[in-house]
Amino acid sequence: MKRTSLSIVFFLLAGLCWAQESIDTYVPVTDVQDPNTFAVVIANEHYEFEVPVPYALNDGAIFARYLEKTLGVPEKNIRYVPDASLNKMRRNLQWLSDMVSVADGQARAIVYYSGHGMPDEANHNAYLLPVDGYSTDTRSGVSTADFYKLLGEMKTRQTLVFLDACFSGAKREGGMMQAARGVAIRAKQAPVAAGSNMVVFSAATGDETAWPLKEKEHGLFTYCVLQQLNEHNGCVSLGELSDQVTAEVKRRSMLDNGKMQSPTVIAPEGADAWRSWLFTAEPAKRYENMPKVQTEAPKNTQPQADETPAGGKPRPKSFLKRK
Repeated sequence: MKRTSLSIVFFLLAGLCWAQESIDTYVPVTDVQDPNTFAVVIANEHYEFEVPVPYALNDGAIFARYLEKTLGVPEKNIRYVPDASLNKMRRNLQWLSDMVSVADGQARAIVYYSGHGMPDEANHNAYLLPVDGYSTDTRSGVSTADFYKLLGEMKTRQTLVFLDACFSGAKREGGMMQAARGVAIRAKQAPVAAGSNMVVFSAATGDETAWPLKEKEHGLFTYCVLQQLNEHNGCVSLGELSDQVTAEVKRRSMLDNGKMQSPTVIAPEGADAWRSWLFTAEPAKRYENMPKVQTEAPKNTQPQADETPAGGKPRPKSFLKRK
């Protein structure tokens, strides 16, 4: 009888330890709501004209889960946008701007992006790539300079941006996109406007690759961010998050890939108050086991890395304004 009881306890503890290893499904949960935070989560995995970005949908879905469950952001305040086209990216960022504008300066904005980044071969400017974009045509992408300008102009108490992308022309799983022609490009880092309450956390620096963490089915950068939220019950300062994520990404990238990946922080010049900002002042009081998020490729579509449209280059609309 004792042996049976001990066996049951052992298996229960083993099951608990297994659950705790999965940050996707063993999640800190808060009862405190944060109605003044609004978020857009863009996860671009399945591209029409480029190779996929492994685990990008899982990145975005679990980041959105932590926003709601751990940080207490109401579901209606979160726009999760899987496999976003250029127009979907524009529309949801405009929604964020509209929501912030009616909050009388009390809103916090959070933007997360997982997907391809790309460089302009001519001037080395950086772009985010929608799923209907072409890495060989910057008109089909989202300039990070315009992206930061739009977000920096929002009247918020805080604006936090997380980019799990690299802008060197490298693919997440290794190798190069069409735009880079086999050579990693050191993309320019767009600045954040002076006086804004905006901080950008980016997965990699210069000509580095933003690698996946295959055994966890995430981008390495995203996994380390989620790990910090999980371990601190959501109550972690941005300074501590930055320090811990940077150290862990560098370590794991060298161990797993033999190459450096160095996350960076972009903030207004001379500003360091952001380091004391907390994700939430109220740590989550309990953990819950949740079902694994199911992600799959869109039906009846196949990524076409080498396809170009008939008649030459596409003619997409620009992201923010007509030029």
